Amino acid sequence: MDISLFMTIFLGMGIFYLILGLWVSRGIKTTQDFFLAGKNLGLFYLTFTLVATQIGGGTLLGTSAESYKIGYFGIFYSLGITLGFLFLGLGIASKLRSFNISTTAQLFELKYGSVFLKKIASILSVLTMFGLLGGQVIGVRGLLLGLGFYNEIIFVSFWFFIIIYTVIGGLKAVTVTDTYQVIFIVFLFAGLFIFSIYSNPQSLININKVSLFSYRGLNFNDLFPVIFNPMMFSFIEQDLAQRFLAAKTKKLAALSALLSSIFIISFSFIPVYFGMLAKISSLNILPGASPLVAIVSNLANDFFLILIVCGIAAALISTADSLLCAISSNICQDFDLTYFGYKNKLKISQIITLLVGFLALFVAYFSDDIISMLIQSYELSISCLFVPIIFCYFKNKLSKKAAFISIISGGCSFILFRIFPVAFPKELASLLLSFGGYFLGEYFEA
Repeated sequence: MDISLFMTIFLGMGIFYLILGLWVSRGIKTTQDFFLAGKNLGLFYLTFTLVATQIGGGTLLGTSAESYKIGYFGIFYSLGITLGFLFLGLGIASKLRSFNISTTAQLFELKYGSVFLKKIASILSVLTMFGLLGGQVIGVRGLLLGLGFYNEIIFVSFWFFIIIYTVIGGLKAVTVTDTYQVIFIVFLFAGLFIFSIYSNPQSLININKVSLFSYRGLNFNDLFPVIFNPMMFSFIEQDLAQRFLAAKTKKLAALSALLSSIFIISFSFIPVYFGMLAKISSLNILPGASPLVAIVSNLANDFFLILIVCGIAAALISTADSLLCAISSNICQDFDLTYFGYKNKLKISQIITLLVGFLALFVAYFSDDIISMLIQSYELSISCLFVPIIFCYFKNKLSKKAAFISIISGGCSFILFRIFPVAFPKELASLLLSFGGYFLGEYFEA
């Protein structure tokens, strides 16, 4: 691969996105502009930015890596996301948009009347999203390893670029760049997918030879969290909620979720195909490297390979910038940071975004498994926050005590089932205990 050509095209992308960030940042004057794009997102931008939050390290690199290992079961993660979007589109998204809030954690103050629980929920949300952001960092490392030129300077520079344009333009910049990134990604990968099948129709038959894939050792407990956790987390996920809260109307919020569900499941068959194709091609893939990059290197010429790599980089950016913006949104809007003496809330928000971005770099050195990192990150928030948040959508009279006991029950079970494994899926067991804690709290409240 021509490294000079790659860096030239990649730098061109960076300049283009930076210009977009500078352009949209002109109208940013308040934290609502910075974090919620003035609550003025239409269907086009809203749908594309929702898709962009998911087509990143998980849906693209993670799905292909899992399909390389376990065949068609690799689509389970994307299927979980799709089901989550489907349920959001059937009512949850529009209900969320109707609340006068900026973060999901603020539901605890609005509906339960508890600032303390709001802060606990915000901290849990931030911890979860840091794990998800770590998955994108791992994706970048796998991308560079797959290309065979992992370099610390390139690695850090990539993330520095993401941080800067997010700091400059907030959700407006993220939304606009997300739209162009998704179009670029879909155009490239759909083109390569069609080319691969056209040039080698036999590949579709070959990947169906399931005997080539190792399904032994897989069981229900292995597969359940891969589909369950992303589905359930979509109900409480701040970077998704941030977009629904930024929608012009409730109807647009719901419709964009439904369109996103169709888009994601349709696109997901592409990384599944390439992951399985990499397996049957008997490629030599280095530990931690991406099978997607390896198979693309085998199929494409040098120039198209560079475009594909830039497309993968764009996918990682589209998820990472969303998480950066969402994390700083929780920190800045759920906690009063003016105690430190600096009164300009917009500048504080930008500084926090900058610090969060640099801190996230450290996550890359703790794991090599994208899907594992994402699933474990989801589980903490689901165990603690799903039950009290979901009741906010369907009940008016809510118990602060019930929410507190539910969070404690979910958190304790999250820890307990890691120390003492159970035959039953631990994710579902934790959720059931959280429900039990909620109803117990309501009983004592009465």
